Amino acid sequence: MTHHINVENIPNIHYIGDIVVKNTNSKGKWKLEYKCDKDVQRQENGRIYFIVINGEIYKIGSSSCEGGIKTTLSFYEGGLGGSPSIRTFGIHILIQKHLNDGNKIQIYALFIEPIKIKISGISSVKEVITYPDIKVLEDLCREDYKIVYGKFPLWNFQENGDKWPEEINQLFVEQVNNRKKISLNKEIPKNKKIIIKEEDE
Repeated sequence: MTHHINVENIPNIHYIGDIVVKNTNSKGKWKLEYKCDKDVQRQENGRIYFIVINGEIYKIGSSSCEGGIKTTLSFYEGGLGGSPSIRTFGIHILIQKHLNDGNKIQIYALFIEPIKIKISGISSVKEVITYPDIKVLEDLCREDYKIVYGKFPLWNFQENGDKWPEEINQLFVEQVNNRKKISLNKEIPKNKKIIIKEEDE
């Protein structure tokens, strides 16, 4: 039995790119430097993505959003702005920490393959091309990983039944609180009439 998964040997795998330091004044200090063709970046098929650090798979995830893998990864890249989930926020922070430590971080992807099936109507049968549910492929990839390593990838916290690191939780709470303060401190237009309504006790 295989005791190590070499991501480069996975059939039909696509090498998407490298995560590199971004020297800007923005909150996020990293970006994805694409190594694949634009048609791969924008391929609309549902996709499984692998976050790989120093050759080891740290996260297996899936997405079927419009815009392809480029859109999928842009959520993580912008994970410190807007109103991200703790997953998006947490993965962004973890990537940034590993990048600062000099680790090599790469992104790979598998795209769901179309299949031909027969569907029956009222009085006819037709062959059509369709795509399986991306979650089926995601579950298969995670289970294959678990067979080899005994658990899911390190950053698949929910699937492993693990909690987010306390540092991530604290930073996320600060992010949410700061966002609320910004919202509350927005200047009210001068011609805006403020009505204070008392609540029933």
